[in-house]
Amino acid sequence: MKRLNRAGESVRTFVDLRQKGGCAVPGVWFFSGGKLVASADRLGPARMVAPGTIAVSASGRQWMAVGGDRLNGAAGWSFVSPYIEHEPVKGDAVYFNDNSKSLKIRSKLDAYLDYYQECKGVLPPTVVLRREQLSTVGALPGQIYKGVRLEVFV
Repeated sequence: MKRLNRAGESVRTFVDLRQKGGCAVPGVWFFSGGKLVASADRLGPARMVAPGTIAVSASGRQWMAVGGDRLNGAAGWSFVSPYIEHEPVKGDAVYFNDNSKSLKIRSKLDAYLDYYQECKGVLPPTVVLRREQLSTVGALPGQIYKGVRLEVFV
């Protein structure tokens, strides 16, 4: 059996202690930076937590809050592996896909951001992509990429 990550090990300890004591086990625990910050009966909306927060259910399934920002909360939940430590990457809570299509879209996005910053002197607040481009990259609407919010064209 594979070894669980830190959040998974902590939850397994909580579940064991609660079950031995005869207490009811809450449904989900929330971790931020490796520290337990809350527990709840269910996962709930992502906007209630900051991006990068890990939620672990009593059964061991794990989700990471992605997109959004610390003031307005996360944009959604992304299922993650309970066997890998998931840390934010340069402020982004999610690793983007690294397949050839994703890298091509990201390189064009980088070129656009460089051009915009060269012309205007600042980065745009948002960039709108087609839904299939956003899913190819592995991002959710509202996620931050290099300081720019990615949105989907409806």
